[in-house]
Amino acid sequence: MTQTRSSVFRRTIAPALLNGLIGLIVVAGLWITVAPPEPPGRPVQLVLGALLVLGLCLRSRFPWLAAVWTGVVTAVGWAFGMTEDPFLVTGFCLYVAAERFGTRLFPTWLVALEVLLFAWLLLVSAEGAEASIRGVILGAVIIGAAWVLGIRTQRMRYETERNARAQERLRLARDIHDVLSHTLGGIGVRAGVVAHVKSSTTDDLRSALQGIESDARDALGELHVLMLQERDETADEAPPGRLVELVQELSRPAIRAGISVHIDADQGAGDLPAAQRTTAYRIIQEALTNVIRHSGAQTCRITIRTEGDHLRIIILDDGPGAALASKNGHGLTGMRERAQLLGGTFDAGRDASGYRVAVSLPGTAGRVETR
Repeated sequence: MTQTRSSVFRRTIAPALLNGLIGLIVVAGLWITVAPPEPPGRPVQLVLGALLVLGLCLRSRFPWLAAVWTGVVTAVGWAFGMTEDPFLVTGFCLYVAAERFGTRLFPTWLVALEVLLFAWLLLVSAEGAEASIRGVILGAVIIGAAWVLGIRTQRMRYETERNARAQERLRLARDIHDVLSHTLGGIGVRAGVVAHVKSSTTDDLRSALQGIESDARDALGELHVLMLQERDETADEAPPGRLVELVQELSRPAIRAGISVHIDADQGAGDLPAAQRTTAYRIIQEALTNVIRHSGAQTCRITIRTEGDHLRIIILDDGPGAALASKNGHGLTGMRERAQLLGGTFDAGRDASGYRVAVSLPGTAGRVETR
């Protein structure tokens, strides 16, 4: 109940109070300071000022109504010489209307209104009418500028949202690619071994099938978690557990494929920020997938070191095949993009001992882009 009241205050009451405050400032500066003619006098001026403030309070909920309301009140004030407001409040309302509902940068009604305002100059006597002329010109400029700025803000917001959706789709595609390639790579290797070894016993076949079933269940579980995270914007996308434990889980398909995996991690790798842990997990997952599928390696060493708030990872295998396969796939590109999202560095290439992937990830403070 408290949360609901807070939401209502933030969405409805707070904007109305802020708009009312702005309206009072405009009335105090551009209405009350003007000496009204007698009659109708100060009371009518105050009533018009109150109507102007009331119209501005409607801006957040009913911007079109507020724009028409304040425009009419301001025009009446000008007609009776009670204000020097150059339709400033009307401009505030038009900005919101354009941002929410505008479709064209220069609609026909806006052009017609600008023409009418400037035609008004022809009806104003040149003698002693400097204030009126100045007000009409400023009013035309403010109304036009408010509408154009509202449309530009709307388009910038749409562009930002579109880019954010594209980045989210790209991130989800990378995660799904990592999960499926890692799991299917391990399944393919296990199935290939069983299929080509003629001396496989029934127990060997049963063990291989059980391993394939386990890998498939794990992949489905990870995909389920990813889908839940997409539906829940507040979910922590980092996999649960310490990085070393997660890497041990990732190593199982490689070990079952006959690859000896050695993990060398310091104590600092046990307590990492979520962003570092998630990125490191996905990069190591993709690197191990390449080792299983392409390298032909016998051993793979994973080194994890923390230096201050930096995390450094090296994956080194002794196989000959990973380099060529990596050039033709999306694995290296995905790993490099993940590292760059945290402002880190990525390097991969042949080493004297085999194929080497090196990653450096700064702490959360070093991030240059958020997901």
